[in-house]
Amino acid sequence: MSHHYPIEQLARSAQTRFQTGFARMTMQLMPVFEDATVEATVHGLKILGANEMALTAPGRVIREIYAHEVLLEEPQVRWHYYAGRLREPVMHVRTSVDSEHAEVVIQDLVARGATIASVDWLHNPGVVRAQAPLQNLLGYPQVLAALSKGTANLKMWLSHYAPVVPSPSGEAA
Repeated sequence: MSHHYPIEQLARSAQTRFQTGFARMTMQLMPVFEDATVEATVHGLKILGANEMALTAPGRVIREIYAHEVLLEEPQVRWHYYAGRLREPVMHVRTSVDSEHAEVVIQDLVARGATIASVDWLHNPGVVRAQAPLQNLLGYPQVLAALSKGTANLKMWLSHYAPVVPSPSGEAA
């Protein structure tokens, strides 16, 4: 079931070395989230999300409980091995964006390795649909807000896991 959550973020206590205890106690205090779940690890509380935006609510709750006594690490992509091959999550992206910002949003998606599936120019806001590797989309919600001056609406969900293509040097990306 955890393969439905292609991104993770680790929360660690700054007050104790016993991260498993911190994680288990915190799990008892957390509500249920629609697009995220949590699990205790020896390294701290792992937040698993359907997308980067899904990590926001659990992070906010943890901050409300512990204030500055918790460290939230940067979100990380969750890679999977299947049939002996490393696979990366590829996301569907749907953004509604005002026509004045659409071109720059499309250019940014293409620069991130996205394949543009369609652009609906008939309405304002227009709708851009694309697919891109999650690795290339880390930080995208904040970038989209900046590009659109806060007017765009973003939805992102897991499409599939694709084999990682080796780089020209022969190493996996």
